Amino acid sequence: MNLSPEIQPLPKEVVQLMAAGEVIDSPAAVVRELVENALDAGASRITVAVKSQPWQITVTDNGRGLPLADLRRAATAHSTSKLNDLRDLWRIQSLGFRGEALHSLSQLAHLTLCSRPQQHDQGDQDDGYQITYDRDGRPQTITPVAMAPGTHVTVADLFYCFPARQQAAPAPKQQTQAIQRTLQMLALCHPTVTWQGHLNDRAWITLWPGASALHVCPRSCGGCR
Repeated sequence: MNLSPEIQPLPKEVVQLMAAGEVIDSPAAVVRELVENALDAGASRITVAVKSQPWQITVTDNGRGLPLADLRRAATAHSTSKLNDLRDLWRIQSLGFRGEALHSLSQLAHLTLCSRPQQHDQGDQDDGYQITYDRDGRPQTITPVAMAPGTHVTVADLFYCFPARQQAAPAPKQQTQAIQRTLQMLALCHPTVTWQGHLNDRAWITLWPGASALHVCPRSCGGCR
């Protein structure tokens, strides 16, 4: 599959053939979506910071990063760099492809992206930028930032606009356990990645890379506290 070099809105016929819209129903779902984006970006180191009451989730990676033009479009509906046409639906090679996760998050929380692309072959390197988005996924503020290459995504005040959902949610402990299980499963599927997690500003998860899931499994089972 040939990946598009830029983030572009998907054609209408592609959107219609895909499964129904992205469902973000819990903090664990937020973590899964953001981490899968980091893995698709080729990250070898991923850090997840979680705060509860209210929920704030930050995922930082050392992947390819996004130039400013792509950052502007990143949270618009059905916009992705992972599909070009109908044929690509039958040869998907990435974890995320629908282009809906960030758009959904912009509707459910306060979404901020910071990103800086990796150095180009010719030696040039774009600057880093921070963008906040409104509830339609449109950029609100654009600010240059000093940062290492990669991407830093913050989802703050999750479900702030749906107080009934907040009140009906499971206890924070249950939800953090669900996040822990999500990270453990992703780590087993991607054993060459270094994983770090922080819960309410305390060290929580550290998983060093291994050659296979067999090397990561013992650490995964005992690496959370």
